[in-house]
Amino acid sequence: MKTNLHHITLLGVVAALTACGGGSGGGDTPPPASSSSSSSVVSSSSSSSSSSVESSSSSSSVSSEGPIAIEPDFDLYATTPTDFPVGVAVSAANENYSIFNHSDASARQDVITRHFSQLTAGNIMKMSYLHPQEDTFTFGDADQLVGFAETNGMTVHGHALVWHSSYQVPGFMNNYDGDFAAMLTDHVTNVVQHFETEYPGVVTSWDVVNEAVDQGAGDGFRRSVFYNELPPATDGDIPEYLKVAFQAARDAAPDVDLYYNDYDNTANETRLNKTLQIAEALNEEGTIDGVGFQMHIYMGYPSLSHFENAFQQVVDMGLKVKLTEIDVSVVNPYGSNPPAQPEYDEQLANDQKQRFCQVAEVYLDTVPAEQRGGFTVWGLTDDESWLMNQFANSTGADYDDVWPLLFNADLSAKPALQGVADAFTGQGCN
Repeated sequence: MKTNLHHITLLGVVAALTACGGGSGGGDTPPPASSSSSSSVVSSSSSSSSSSVESSSSSSSVSSEGPIAIEPDFDLYATTPTDFPVGVAVSAANENYSIFNHSDASARQDVITRHFSQLTAGNIMKMSYLHPQEDTFTFGDADQLVGFAETNGMTVHGHALVWHSSYQVPGFMNNYDGDFAAMLTDHVTNVVQHFETEYPGVVTSWDVVNEAVDQGAGDGFRRSVFYNELPPATDGDIPEYLKVAFQAARDAAPDVDLYYNDYDNTANETRLNKTLQIAEALNEEGTIDGVGFQMHIYMGYPSLSHFENAFQQVVDMGLKVKLTEIDVSVVNPYGSNPPAQPEYDEQLANDQKQRFCQVAEVYLDTVPAEQRGGFTVWGLTDDESWLMNQFANSTGADYDDVWPLLFNADLSAKPALQGVADAFTGQGCN
């Protein structure tokens, strides 16, 4: 069980939480510009507290002069109907919004340890951070984060052992002239075994390979250094590097859950089918435990039926379903004419509350208890979200915020937090 031991407070410098795509592009590819296919645009409601945990006693609106907030009388992770991880992605080390070095680090730690039972590192457990040179592994920053989780009775979801993004691939891998499969095995083995040895039982799962799908490629698999060195052995097969990485992780930690993680793989049927192909092939080899759905979504897209369909297909394989990087933007700015930034008023806050609730609810309704890998929000406060740079780079839109997370910039809880708790406690999404 998680214990709420408070807190390690450090002072210092700052850098940036970015989504799994990181600061130099990637993460989520924009979904379709139109959301007309959605059947789950959230209806408005004037009774935002009617479905709350402990009803109205757990929430109260802040005046219009401040952020729209609630005062929860619950700890989010403790509201789950079964014991699955409720996680949050965090910045650490010297990143912006670091839970160790930011000016409000102690307060951020308080919120995190109260409401979440699992941490994901936004960046510092990726490849180039842990393995910058062939014979050099650098675990210090990750050790600080994993040690914090251990001290506070939390677990860690490792992210990610293999990822294609150019700024995250260690330089020595790009022009490797030896046995690439052996080198990749060594990379995965050393990283996984380090945390198994130093923090037994804390890192309970890994994204072994992240974002191997590219629907624009001929066979649907992303052309990366890993693909180029270890492509599919035969036509119609998955790339060999996936098999090598998953086998190495399985051998290094037989009891840790291993995930394939990708984005836009619910409503996008092409990407979903490639995700399922990967999962099926690895499942036949006994090296995968589940599929990670990033879930960078917005209010009207994808539909709840898309989520249900995608989750159900993974469930039918006997694998776990983990929602690994959830955020819910209040607009879809990916079209050629992005909308004006709306006012984040009580109506919009309540709509977002319902959307978060509905996502959590369809997860619980579709995925059996024993196959629930977890529910992780990609960031703590709205102002730290990767989406601001992503939207600006994609559209040129000048948004102050799109409010995609569960907490305001001042660390007050949003109605969206209540929405997740309502789903977890079976209160309904009103």
